[in-house]
Amino acid sequence: MEVYVLQFVVFILLLLRAASVIALAPVLGHSVVPVQIKAGLGVFFAFVLYPVMMARGVHVDLQLGPLVIAALQEVMTGLAIGFVTGLIFAGAQAAGEVIGFELGLSMATAFDPDSGPNNVIGSFLYLTLVLVFLLLNGPQFVVQAIVLSYDVVPMGGFHLTGVASDQVIHMVGMIFAVGMKCAAPVVVASFLMNLGLAVLARVAPQVNVFMVSFPVKIGVGLMVLMAAAPMLVYAFKNLLMNFEEDVLVFVKAL
Repeated sequence: MEVYVLQFVVFILLLLRAASVIALAPVLGHSVVPVQIKAGLGVFFAFVLYPVMMARGVHVDLQLGPLVIAALQEVMTGLAIGFVTGLIFAGAQAAGEVIGFELGLSMATAFDPDSGPNNVIGSFLYLTLVLVFLLLNGPQFVVQAIVLSYDVVPMGGFHLTGVASDQVIHMVGMIFAVGMKCAAPVVVASFLMNLGLAVLARVAPQVNVFMVSFPVKIGVGLMVLMAAAPMLVYAFKNLLMNFEEDVLVFVKAL
């Protein structure tokens, strides 16, 4: 009887970690994905990993106290992995916020069911990054992170090391770097446009520069954004590839 209880407990612990990763993972964890699909994926990953973990000879304390602590540790491990895998998408949304502010589109927001009101440019960049993520087999990378986590973080063995904390700080700081790099073409164009309008205001004071600046800045900004779109896709590809390596370094540091 104790053997069956152990098998059931191991399966539940596997399910908790996999479901926690999926809850915060990019694309898979988006709020538009039905809860039934997320739960089904968690159960599927638990079924796939179960024979592997049992072959390793997993030992779990079946007492109530240690069992609750192990379950919480599994949830924390999954949430930590899911959190860091979604940081790069926050960088794309930050770039959209900067671009929208520069073009005067801060009031033009679209409701994102995952993060609430969001700038339309930010939503566009986010969806572009999602497409690149899918083209690079991003969901497969999330599965790889789950499998790798069991090699470095056994069941009930979660503890946030100093190396992992430094890696999280580095990846959070990368959000701002990604945002500014992606927004740089529009920010530079907006600066030059403001400089030109300032010169125009001095040369021709009769021109209402304030009213002219709104459509001109939006038009120039959108044209620059369209011209820079291929470069953004290439930049997103390189960022995602480097980011995947950072996530794996974080998982190994747990």
